[in-house]
Amino acid sequence: MSSKDEISAALDTIKAGQGKLLRLPLYTLTWSERMSLLQQIDELGKELVDFDRRLIGRLITQAPPPQFGGASWAEVLSRRLRISRAEAERRVAAASFSPDVNRPSA
Repeated sequence: MSSKDEISAALDTIKAGQGKLLRLPLYTLTWSERMSLLQQIDELGKELVDFDRRLIGRLITQAPPPQFGGASWAEVLSRRLRISRAEAERRVAAASFSPDVNRPSA
């Protein structure tokens, strides 16, 4: 299986798990179980933010933004992800510090 297929399969698994999680009743959990769940979700969120930074870091090193229809990477991300320009600028700035930014493009 190629890494592209593995990435796609992993994302499909995450989406399926997320869908299942979102359908589960929270009222069955005790207060401490809810707090534990909240902590686990917070940790997953942090890991996804880190992955997002690495992914954006790889994108911004591969080609100039005009090639993707924008004057800047913030403009490209803002349009493609439908996020504010300020949020896109924040993500680009955070990605600039990602270890993957300095690796050669694949």
